[in-house]
Amino acid sequence: MGATEDDARAVSEAGAFSVVIEAVAEPLARRITGAIPIPTIGIGGSVACDGQILVLEDMLGLSPRVPKFVRRYGDLGPSIESAVASYAADVRARAFPGPEHVYSMRATKK
Repeated sequence: MGATEDDARAVSEAGAFSVVIEAVAEPLARRITGAIPIPTIGIGGSVACDGQILVLEDMLGLSPRVPKFVRRYGDLGPSIESAVASYAADVRARAFPGPEHVYSMRATKK
């Protein structure tokens, strides 16, 4: 076993419930996963890991930098930017909040 597998085994033996494997080559992820009894969670660690994590901002296209291991499942960045710009314009124009968006005072009993 190499140093990386030894490290993973030591973490497992110390009581960890899982190990995160991030941005490593598939053969190494496979070796680590096979070397320890606890689940491995991959962030760019290949399908050899027991589970996967994909950062939501990366998945939805909110990050300008796209790491090799990211698959974008959406491109929401432009839609969000447009929504925020519209909101800001409405606030500056005093079009928001309107009367329907604010609370009124209740009449008091005399």
